[in-house]
Amino acid sequence: MIVVLVIVGIFGSVFSDENILCTNNFCKDVSCPELSTKCKAQNVTHNGVFLTPPTTCNCCQFCLDNLNEGEECSTGDVSDPVPKEICGPGLFCKTKSQDEFDGVCSRMETDCMNRQNDYDAREAAGTLGTMEVRQECESNGEFVSYKCIPGQTCYCVNEKGNRIFGEADFTSIPDLELKCKCSRDYEDATVVIGRELNPVEHFRCAANGDYENVQCINDQCFCVDAYDGVPTYPDEPTVNITEISNTTLKCYKKQQPWHYQKCELEYIKILNEYNSFKKDGYNMLLGFEYPKCDMDGTYQAVQENITHKFCVDKEGIILKTVDKVANSSIANSMDCKCVRASLITTNEKPDCIENGNYAPIQCRRGSCRCVDSDGNQVCKNVNCEVDEVNKVNLKC
Repeated sequence: MIVVLVIVGIFGSVFSDENILCTNNFCKDVSCPELSTKCKAQNVTHNGVFLTPPTTCNCCQFCLDNLNEGEECSTGDVSDPVPKEICGPGLFCKTKSQDEFDGVCSRMETDCMNRQNDYDAREAAGTLGTMEVRQECESNGEFVSYKCIPGQTCYCVNEKGNRIFGEADFTSIPDLELKCKCSRDYEDATVVIGRELNPVEHFRCAANGDYENVQCINDQCFCVDAYDGVPTYPDEPTVNITEISNTTLKCYKKQQPWHYQKCELEYIKILNEYNSFKKDGYNMLLGFEYPKCDMDGTYQAVQENITHKFCVDKEGIILKTVDKVANSSIANSMDCKCVRASLITTNEKPDCIENGNYAPIQCRRGSCRCVDSDGNQVCKNVNCEVDEVNKVNLKC
């Protein structure tokens, strides 16, 4: 074992600056083929996708032309030469049978793409609602990370299009402001673990679903990238939570308060008391009620005690109260999404019902429409909007 380690150490020092196969001089004598017109253009109609070159040492750029819908394509065979074309974003090579290789670039058949198809069909038929928005999809056909309600808010969704943590005031550039990677990663973690995670078990997300720049594990804090949570300065030592400042952590902002949010502090206090009793030998512990904290460390919108449910803001201040016994039906369906959105929205605030949910009928600038539980317009009939004076005639 010692001999092996010594040899590895010698070769490691000899070739630390230059790979034994791909030296800095290797690519100097390589003649690279010219890129195609599509790969050079990279515009809406002519574009391609750059991939890792299938050649020694990756000396040359490698790009496949994106084919458009309806163009001929091939799924290929192991004996075929390196391809030069590929069906573009949102498309796949559709063959007539599994035994054939040649086909036509067609739209992917995913839930997200199907929503686009439905929107396009109703737009052509003239039955779209004025507040409906065409669903955006990733190049692989899955849902993008966000969904927006015009003039109100944008929120995070998972790859299946279901709403998850993360919300912000309406923006025209949600693809930049709601990456939602932290929120999506949390969702993946709960699927693997099989339960929700408590505040001390996961990275903290920002309010918009991105990673918060300052993360602390066991009271040791460090900076991470807001997009993917990767440490920004991996070679720098962590900083104790009691010593974090804009001088000890480059990503720390002056206006940030003590690292832990109010809900996290309440949760940790109760957890420490519980663990203290367990340590003292108590086997049965009753009466411990933990607050429900969101992924940014603040209070979840819905809190409850034995008798009531509450809509609260991020600091835990009560906004709506519902008696669980006297009004069980509206208490059971309580999600407080509307009342929370009204705190964020700066332009046109939504109408909320007594339990903080969206009113099924929303009106804007004299026109009324039906909405779902997230506030998105739902248009199931040809006449899905009415003037505000005829609001009572709208069936949702």
